[in-house]
Amino acid sequence: MSGIKKTQVLGMKQLVVAMAVGATLGTPVWALDLSVYGVGHMSADSINNGSSSSDYLHSNSSRLGFKGSHDLGNGLAVLFQYESGVDLTGNGTGDGNGGANSNGQIFTRARDSFVGLKGGFGTVMLGRLPALNQWLYDYNLFGDQVGDLGNICGGDGLPGRADHAAYYRTPDFGGFSLGLTYVPNQGGTNAKSYIAKGDYVKGGLKLGAAYGNFGSGVAGTPDHKTDAITASYDFGAFNVGGGWQRETAIGGVSNADRNKYTLGAAAKVGSSGTVKVQYASAGNLNNTPDSGAKQWAVGYDHAWDKSTTLYVAYAKTRNDTGASYSAFDWGHGDQGVPGIAGSPSAISVGVVYKFDVGLWPR
Repeated sequence: MSGIKKTQVLGMKQLVVAMAVGATLGTPVWALDLSVYGVGHMSADSINNGSSSSDYLHSNSSRLGFKGSHDLGNGLAVLFQYESGVDLTGNGTGDGNGGANSNGQIFTRARDSFVGLKGGFGTVMLGRLPALNQWLYDYNLFGDQVGDLGNICGGDGLPGRADHAAYYRTPDFGGFSLGLTYVPNQGGTNAKSYIAKGDYVKGGLKLGAAYGNFGSGVAGTPDHKTDAITASYDFGAFNVGGGWQRETAIGGVSNADRNKYTLGAAAKVGSSGTVKVQYASAGNLNNTPDSGAKQWAVGYDHAWDKSTTLYVAYAKTRNDTGASYSAFDWGHGDQGVPGIAGSPSAISVGVVYKFDVGLWPR
């Protein structure tokens, strides 16, 4: 048998096997789209917690996941994503994924994971879904690095993600779309949460507005509420952006309110470099002097190729005497770092590798 005929026969056999598997699973093989993806993010850090300094090697929101969709026909599709945080150092904690100690295992905290349905009506998803993260990364130049805006915006207890959440997003209407999130009591008391997030995108302009109501979990205790506005514009060679966030009843305490602001800019250097700077501030709590903080971050990203980024970043958070915000906690590893004891700072050199490989169909 000729080489061409052998190839044809083998190809037919593979197709028959694939179709048989699909029939066994009750899923037409041509209806399934499946990929495996991940991020490996490691950094060498020199960290000062405000009173002492040390050197560290950290895994920063590294992750591994599977995602895809199944075409149901008539414009409908099932969506799914199963994602876990990964600690590449093997410590199992302090890896930027927010997980508890997993006894030295590399898999740590569940990240965005869901099953959903998409069609002409919009998108519905059920699972572990973004909360504060819905607007935190609208314009965050230091995501998962030292200087992440989450150190300030999430420093008073707003959750980055919500467990057992339901989410609906409208179709796009000329650049505008709206997302609604609901988290039930789930057997608890005063634990419901609601989030509404609107987005408008046109050319290089991106605008966002959000409202969140997070249940305290304690009967008779005020809910932690927040309003946020984000804006950015990409000019091509450089971009600018910022945001405002107001939180009320922080920690379930009446009149524990404060405003937060962010502002940043980035410029391209050559064909593969980006210089960036970002500022974030937390104002004083109502009637509580010396309870605010300011964070500065500067850095340089070098895109080695479409999958690999090398970077250097420096961040410092200047805390007032009554504050203890971090400069390296949100999204970035802090395993082994003592608690904040003043105004922390960090310099970090890191590498980020991303992949997304289609498994089916190939």
